[in-house]
Amino acid sequence: MDKRLTTFWSILCFCAVAAFGAPAMAAAASDPLLADQWALSGPAAIGAEEAWTQSSGAGVVVAVLDTGVQLDHPDLAGNIWTNTDEIPGNGRDDDNNSIVDDVHGANAFDRSANVGDDNGHGTHVAGIIAARKGNGIGGSGLAPGAKIMPVKVLDANMSGTTDALAAGIRYAVDNGARIINVSVNADTPADALKSAVDYAAQHGAIIVASAGNNGRNIDLLPSYPASLTSSAVFSIAAQTAGGILWNLSNTGLLSVDLAAPGERIASTARGSGYQSRTGTSAAAPFVAGSLALLSAARPDLSLAALREAITATTSRTSLLGKLLGSGGRLDVGAAMHRVMGANWRTASASTGVALRLSTKAKARAGKVTLRWSATGAEAVTRWRVSLDGRVVKTLPVTGARVSKRVVRTGTHKWRVVGFDASGAKVVAATRAFKVLRKG
Repeated sequence: MDKRLTTFWSILCFCAVAAFGAPAMAAAASDPLLADQWALSGPAAIGAEEAWTQSSGAGVVVAVLDTGVQLDHPDLAGNIWTNTDEIPGNGRDDDNNSIVDDVHGANAFDRSANVGDDNGHGTHVAGIIAARKGNGIGGSGLAPGAKIMPVKVLDANMSGTTDALAAGIRYAVDNGARIINVSVNADTPADALKSAVDYAAQHGAIIVASAGNNGRNIDLLPSYPASLTSSAVFSIAAQTAGGILWNLSNTGLLSVDLAAPGERIASTARGSGYQSRTGTSAAAPFVAGSLALLSAARPDLSLAALREAITATTSRTSLLGKLLGSGGRLDVGAAMHRVMGANWRTASASTGVALRLSTKAKARAGKVTLRWSATGAEAVTRWRVSLDGRVVKTLPVTGARVSKRVVRTGTHKWRVVGFDASGAKVVAATRAFKVLRKG
């Protein structure tokens, strides 16, 4: 039976709190709206800058099942997936999938190639994942080197069918996407949707699903596909810029895995502009982008292993621990450290300076020691060492060791910055570690 579905995000609070025009081209290759993207660069950031030292997500395809995507948006046009099995504009179904000229994705409603966004929801989601970085306009996506596969499953009113969503999942899997963002929620399950999710699991794909915006426990009152008990479903709640759970975000110890930024998220907008929105649909693409970064850095690892790295390195709080399965917030920088391990790359391509930090990956509560070494850092005259964003010590260049007593359990992060005599930053590196409980 073909049941209607709607994203609760749009009904309750997928709110445009600010809109920006298309920024003029900057003189330097910078992103003028990056300062408005607190999740990437603010005090409550998710470790994007650290993860970017290892990966941009290049070569990874992320399917966005939504209202479509504005294909010619200046910040997205270079990052749209292309179906190389189709010949553009010849009016034929070259890849024999019953969709003619699906060069840049598919429309699951009418099995056409029309993936244009007639709402704006999908374009915003796509930008969170893969808006281009360093191109002098707009902001940046979390995985700015990834490719977006648009699959239209919602109409202009953000309404759709479970059959269309199921068909969209199968299309994404069949065309090589192993990371599938589904910022869509319905109250009623359907056999077609369950079957499509199982199909994704069988092919090693992960469906990153928004938890929904009803402020309810979806262990008790489910929301689909977020509440489906499948290894393929990665369910995401929304956190605020203050690091707490957004008040309308759904929760569930069994159904919701972790929280990611979902409040006042600036991203690409329909009409080649930019806008800031709020909701769990904005949170899910941060996790999809994180998987893309990790997958590009470690293509030898399964998505199940990368998912485990994300959940194992969340920044945990006692409140979230009572509401979400992992009990924590997304920290893609820490997850990158976990999957890279000894393969962490610290050399600066622009300066030839390399800084290597050494600390125990796991430690008991008590004194924790950090050591570091540098090559090509002759210009450095002093080191500044921070722990979890607070300066611990400033040392002369001869110093390369700091100890600090740490008693709070969970993930912590060292950062070392080297400055020259003028005070300019020469090199910087970070290193995450986890403090275990006593005993």
